[in-house]
Amino acid sequence: MGKVFDKVFANGRFMRSKGKKKIDFVAVKNGKIVKYGRSEEINNYEDDYEVIDLKGKYIYPGFTDAHMHLVAYSQKKLYEVALDNVYSRAELVKKVKAFIKEKNIKPGDWVAGAGWNQDQFEDKVFPDRYLLDQISTQHPIHLTRTCYHICVVNSKALDLARIDENTASPDGGKIDQDKDHIPTGILRENAMDLVTSILPGIKDKNKMKELIIKGCKDLAKVGITTVHTDDFPFVEDKKTLWEVFKELANNNELPIRVVLQLRAAKKEDIYNYQKMGLKSWDKINNLVVGPIKVITDGSLGSRTAALEESYEDDQGNKGLMLMSEERLEKLVHESFNHDFDICMHAIGDRSMRAILASYEKHYDLYRKKGFRPSIIHCQIGNIDILNRFKKLDIIANIQPIFLNTDWKIAESRIGKERLKYSYCWKTYMDMGILCVGSSDAPIESFNPLYGIYTAVTRKDLEGKPKNGWVQEESLNINRAIDLFTINAAYLSHEEKEKGSIQVGKYADFVILSDDLLRVDEECIKDILVENTIVGGNIL
Repeated sequence: MGKVFDKVFANGRFMRSKGKKKIDFVAVKNGKIVKYGRSEEINNYEDDYEVIDLKGKYIYPGFTDAHMHLVAYSQKKLYEVALDNVYSRAELVKKVKAFIKEKNIKPGDWVAGAGWNQDQFEDKVFPDRYLLDQISTQHPIHLTRTCYHICVVNSKALDLARIDENTASPDGGKIDQDKDHIPTGILRENAMDLVTSILPGIKDKNKMKELIIKGCKDLAKVGITTVHTDDFPFVEDKKTLWEVFKELANNNELPIRVVLQLRAAKKEDIYNYQKMGLKSWDKINNLVVGPIKVITDGSLGSRTAALEESYEDDQGNKGLMLMSEERLEKLVHESFNHDFDICMHAIGDRSMRAILASYEKHYDLYRKKGFRPSIIHCQIGNIDILNRFKKLDIIANIQPIFLNTDWKIAESRIGKERLKYSYCWKTYMDMGILCVGSSDAPIESFNPLYGIYTAVTRKDLEGKPKNGWVQEESLNINRAIDLFTINAAYLSHEEKEKGSIQVGKYADFVILSDDLLRVDEECIKDILVENTIVGGNIL
C-alpha cells in the first residue's frame, strides 16, 4: 500500500471561502489536496509523509495573473534599457547613453528600451527623433512608450526602415509628421510594425527558455502560481516559441502554470496555430493552450484607444481601430470555428462596442462549444456596453493596477461624463459580470498584492489621491482576492482544479506575512510573500 500523503502543510491559517470551516493543515498527494482540517485530525494517520511547519502563517490560494507579456518582461529586464522611472527628456538621453556605454553596444547595433511616459515629464512633450539623435546617430534606437502602443526612433532607425515624408501611414497606425511633413520619429500602433519588422527578433531557443524560466521565477516570488501570457509577437518565429514551451512543459521545467494567449492579427495566424496542433484548453503538464488574442485599439495614455466621441483634451481625435469591424468579425468567426476560444484587447468604448457586436453574432456558436470569450482592459464603457457584457456572458479581464497611473490622466482624456462607466469594476460585479484580475506587465507591476490594494483602496502605490479615486467603485477585500484566484481559474476552464483551497484541487498556495482579510487596507501593498507553493512544491 502506498503512502497516504506525500506532504502535510501543518500549523497554518488557511484562507477558506466565507462560511467554510477553519483549517490549519492541508495534506497533499501527487500535487493535489487530498485532505484538510484541524491539526488534531492529522494525528490519526501514521505514515512517513513530510511535514512542513507553516508556523502560524497566513495561507491563501496561489494567485493568477490573467494577462501579461512574460517574454517581453524578461527581455526588458535583462536586455533593454528600462525607462519607467525617467521624469524628463534630458534624463532619458542620459540613461540611454549610459546603457550604450555600460553594455558596450557597437555602432550599427540596435539599442532598445521601453517604459517612457511623457505624462511623467514636466513639459509633457514626447521624445522625438532629434532628441534620440543626441544619444547617437551611429546606433539605430527604438524606445517604446510604457503602454507599448507608441514608439520613438531616431533618424538612423527611420533610414533603415525607409520611412520618410513620402511614407504613408498604414491602416490602424500613424506616422507623426511635423509642419513640413517630415517624420518626427513617433510611430503609433500599426505604424510601429514598419520598424519592428526590421528589428532583430528573438530566435535562439536557449534565450527563449532563459526568458521564460527567469520570468516565471520572478512571478513566483510575488505569489503567482499561474500566468496567462501573450508572447508570440515578441519572437521571430511562433513555431519555435511553441516548441520551447512544449519542451519545458514535457520536461516539467516550468516553475509555475502557464496559459498561452495566441496573438493573431489576421485569419492566417489562426490557421497556422491550428497547423501547429494547437487547440484552446489542451494541456501538457503545467502548460495550457489558451485563447486567440486580438488587439483592436490602442491605449488611453497615448490617445489611441478607440472612442465613440473625441478625446476631451484632443478634439477631433477618436483614437484608432487597428482593424475594420469586418476583419474583426472574420477573426472571431474563424477562431470559434477552428476550436479556439478568444480574448480581445479593447480599452475604448468604440472598440468594445464592435467586439460585443461580433460576439453577439456568434453567441450560439461559442455557447455550443463551451467557450468563455473575454475582453481585456475594458476601461472606457457605458451602460449599454455593460448590459451586453451581462447578456452575452462575457468575462471582463481588468487591471486594477492601472489606477496607479491612469487616475492622473483619465478625466482629462475623457471628461467627467464618460468617467461614470470607466474603471467601474464594482458596477461590473454588482451586475453579475465575471471579472478577473491581471497586470499587463511589463506595463505595470505584476505583484498581485498591488492589484488587490488598488482594487480595494482606489489609490496609487503612493496612497494618492487621499480619499481614493472614484471611491464608490472600490471592491471589498473578498471580491478583490477573487479576481486573482477563483475568478481567474474560471477564465481558463480550471475552476475545478485551482483557485481555492479544496480537496481535489492543485496544492497551489501563497504564504503571506499578514492576513489580507484583517490587515488595514492601506497596508495590503506592504504584505510580503514568504513562500510560493505549486503542486505541493515550495519554489
